[in-house]
Amino acid sequence: MSKLKFLTGILLFCVLTNLVAQDLSKEIPIDPSISIGKLDNGLTYYIKHNPKTENKAELRLVIDAGSVLETEKQQGLAHFLEHMAFNGTRNFKKNELIDYLENLGVLFGADLNAHTSFDETVYKLTLPTDDDEVYDKGIEILRDWSDGMTLAEKDIDEERGVIAEELRSGLIGSRRLFNSYVPLITNNARHAKRLPIGKLNVILNADYEELRKFYRDWYRPDLMALMVVGDIDVEETKQKILQNFGDLKNPPNPKQRTHYGIPDNEELKAGIFTDPEVSSLKFFAYYKKQKNNTETLGDYRTALINRLYTGMLNLRLEEAREEGVAPVIEIKGGIGDFLADKDSYFVSATLKEDHIKEGIIATLKESERAKRYGFKQSELDRYKKQLLNSANLIRKEEGKINSRAYVEDYIEHFIEHKPIPGSEFTYEFYKTQLPTITLEEINAVSEEWIGDENISLVLAGPEKEDLELPKEETLVHWFESIKDLKLEAYEDDLKVDELMSWTPKPGKVKSSSYNKEINVTEWKLSNGVTVVLKPTKLQNDVINLSGVRPGGSSLAPDKDYISARFAGDIINQSGLNNISESGLRKLNMGKTASVKSYINFYEELISGESSTRDFETMLKMTHLSFTSPNKDEAAFSVFKDRRVSAYKNNELNPYSYFRKKIAVKMTDNHLRATPVESKQVKEELDLDKAYDFYKKRFASAKGFTFFIVGNFELDSIKPYVETYLASLPSGNIKQKSKDIKLRYTQGNNETFYKGQEDKAEVHLRYTGKFDFSIRKKDLLSALSHVIRLRLYEELRENRGGVYGVRVASYASEIPYNWYRHSIDFTTSPDDVEELIKAVHSELDKIRKEGVTEADLHKVKEALRLRGKEGLDYNSYWSMKLKEVYRYDLDPSSIPDFNCFADELNSNELQELAKEYLTEANYSQFVLLPENIAK
Repeated sequence: MSKLKFLTGILLFCVLTNLVAQDLSKEIPIDPSISIGKLDNGLTYYIKHNPKTENKAELRLVIDAGSVLETEKQQGLAHFLEHMAFNGTRNFKKNELIDYLENLGVLFGADLNAHTSFDETVYKLTLPTDDDEVYDKGIEILRDWSDGMTLAEKDIDEERGVIAEELRSGLIGSRRLFNSYVPLITNNARHAKRLPIGKLNVILNADYEELRKFYRDWYRPDLMALMVVGDIDVEETKQKILQNFGDLKNPPNPKQRTHYGIPDNEELKAGIFTDPEVSSLKFFAYYKKQKNNTETLGDYRTALINRLYTGMLNLRLEEAREEGVAPVIEIKGGIGDFLADKDSYFVSATLKEDHIKEGIIATLKESERAKRYGFKQSELDRYKKQLLNSANLIRKEEGKINSRAYVEDYIEHFIEHKPIPGSEFTYEFYKTQLPTITLEEINAVSEEWIGDENISLVLAGPEKEDLELPKEETLVHWFESIKDLKLEAYEDDLKVDELMSWTPKPGKVKSSSYNKEINVTEWKLSNGVTVVLKPTKLQNDVINLSGVRPGGSSLAPDKDYISARFAGDIINQSGLNNISESGLRKLNMGKTASVKSYINFYEELISGESSTRDFETMLKMTHLSFTSPNKDEAAFSVFKDRRVSAYKNNELNPYSYFRKKIAVKMTDNHLRATPVESKQVKEELDLDKAYDFYKKRFASAKGFTFFIVGNFELDSIKPYVETYLASLPSGNIKQKSKDIKLRYTQGNNETFYKGQEDKAEVHLRYTGKFDFSIRKKDLLSALSHVIRLRLYEELRENRGGVYGVRVASYASEIPYNWYRHSIDFTTSPDDVEELIKAVHSELDKIRKEGVTEADLHKVKEALRLRGKEGLDYNSYWSMKLKEVYRYDLDPSSIPDFNCFADELNSNELQELAKEYLTEANYSQFVLLPENIAK
């Protein structure tokens, strides 16, 4: 260890060991691993070395300015500027920036993007760092965005249509509903009049100078921050920032950066809001309070108390929902950010239409119960363990966390002044402060937050004839009646103190084989189970478990399909070993262990995650998922009731309606391929059938293959595998799925009419038989990538007709060799025919001329980059190992991501397009607004 590291360690140890004795009025420290500074011009920088992803970094340019600063003539121009950053800068002409980055394997949308909100604009770039020239260019790009946008009139005009299409794509019922109640919950704050997307009239007609004025006024170094996190040299990066941004100047007479707040409302505000295209009914109650920045250790302790309160309240709310005490679909609450200068205590619920009053009363009642009687010591003790365990897990994962998580924290620090003390400090602070937090302090929280001022109530949902909603005064009456309601204190009734009171008779590892090239071991167990193990250091304290076997709901007869389809979900919400789902949560507080079982069309699956310490608990839960699933009438009743309510209004939503129409046409209305309806669940979902099907499929583990990837030693986990997996029942069971005769049709050309907005949805499909192989499946995916590049350029950049194009492919050998290729986009009804012709023109070019070298290079680089990144994640290894075992491939091929990319060629993709993207396999579906049909 170097002398510097030794002294730093001593200093940190002294800070942490004296934490309890510290004066809580002292400021919260900043994580010493972050280099934070400010240039002479006021620009702030955050730099952190993070080795998680080799040769890669996350770069951000953050502007402390957003839509709330727009004038009347500028509404939408903060967001417009975000678009213009990719349409011409000092060093990149229009489209050159995206083209340059795509040639490095950078994907627009995933690695290159931006967002605008009320009070911030953030530019995002993920970049390779193993080439100095590329890294330097990345810093240069950030500088170009800060003061080098060209904002040419021609480019501005060409982008108007793209932004108009983004606005059009967001014209959905839930967005309209939100926009309608924002003025109420913000008490008509400026934010309600400055939604980031802006106004269509401004977007289409704003004067060029207004856009440039916003750029000059607010894009200035004293309102900027740069964040660079990843596999970089901190000092070198600091010098690059100084060299590139040191001469960036503030305007001579800078405008004052006003921070608009949310006005107080002394009297309670309530509103009922409806929309004909919304499918769910939601209730919100907000108690707003002036935000206090978390600056001192005392503030940090207060935030910890609020977090404890929020966590325990949500556990109660969820328990009430699970047990049917709160007749709602979803429910949550707690203390958190509201907007601008306000935080809030809130409770919210997704309601059942036939239990509106009961759902609202139950939601408010649990909040009132917590306020009136407080929490129990047992609840507090458990949740303290939970928070400490979470903080410890994050601390242990330092150096293994994706860089994006860090930059998100730094953005919040710069914009909202949230603390960034680092995971080590946070863990030690929790460890020392949690024992000092008393139940009295927790129970005083509600008195502080739940008062008589700054209250807003919202009931928002579908507008339809058969739904009778209360009046506003009735909603207020229900709310106020809670204070006088007779309530009993909460009973914390956890009746067990261990997950399993017995130890299964262990089985054995019958044989073992080892693949040295990729460090993967295979164990054959005595009960016919296979376990594939890959120890990794990709995460410091996480182990992933997944299990799979052919079968699934395909083995259920049609009359039992609905019950079989939901069997896994029902068991997951019923609990294990006579312990309810909420009981399992309580029992596992302070542990990192979770397991879920699933049944899909053609497979049974187990998915789990644990810390190294809690690996045994995860395997116990896995064992119980096979041997002791609960059959709980009450849990089933709640589950069924929720599903009936959740599906009730699906067809009010134009997109849901459209999806169903497509499914019906493409599958000849196949029972198992069309969206489930409320009536089906109500009439066909049966507990006995669901439980019996689950038990039948999980009565034996024979044929299951489990994949265990993470930080473990083989010798240390072998006894647990033999005890809990090798002991699973191993009776004979069908280990092959059934062909349910689901086939996709071709030659459809349908137009449907639904919705009130002036927009169209276009879904194009190619489906049919497929000469299946893993290589050909990967080729189809690569072809999709090429098509996405071509359509983005043609439909968005050249024509301004769409905001985005969704291109996807899927191929499988189950139950037969088949494929699906889809192209979807939202556009103006007037442009549908023209854009569909443009799509076919681009596909025809690929079929006739092949793929251009430029596009092929971009796809190859993206494949290489994604493959290299994947090897840094346990989940990628687990996915690839499943693929290897499913298709009997060579496991050593997993790291060879360059091989496929190197072999990729234009002719192969051209032939694939000729074979599968044909008129014979084509279907076309268009959704238009109802007024056009009239």
